[in-house]
Amino acid sequence: MTSAQQYYDGLVQQGHDAAMALSYTQQHYPDFTAVMPVPEPMPQPMAVAPAAPVVANVTPVAPSTGGWAIQTASFGLFFTKILAFLLTAITVGFGYPWAKTMVFSKWARNVRIDGRPIRYTGTGMGLFGIWVKVFLLTIITIGIYYLFWGRKAVPKYVDAHLEWA
Repeated sequence: MTSAQQYYDGLVQQGHDAAMALSYTQQHYPDFTAVMPVPEPMPQPMAVAPAAPVVANVTPVAPSTGGWAIQTASFGLFFTKILAFLLTAITVGFGYPWAKTMVFSKWARNVRIDGRPIRYTGTGMGLFGIWVKVFLLTIITIGIYYLFWGRKAVPKYVDAHLEWA
């Protein structure tokens, strides 16, 4: 193999295409003609027996359905919501926290999560306190408090007062 051929092969191995490698090689070796290398045949893949499946020794855990269901077919929650609406209307909105507490309590008594009952332990006064705090801080911060924290305060309070019965 000549030095020109070695130069050409080196350019091809570096990633140049054949035409570009030929052009560069002919700049240094004007009478060079490329000899295309014959590719070596690919070896046949080895025949291998399939591997045995790997099975981990894991103790089964009882599956949790993660489901929840309301365990009533009556109109109890419907009438509770009507009563809550009337309480809110009569008190011009000031009774809304107590009305919401009444609805949350009724709802929680009828809900089962994975068959387990829950209960709501919040109070109307506690919810009213959250609302007053959110209102005052929203006024003081020109609405910024409500955008980032205030709108999450009531759901956070309700969630903190749900527990297993």
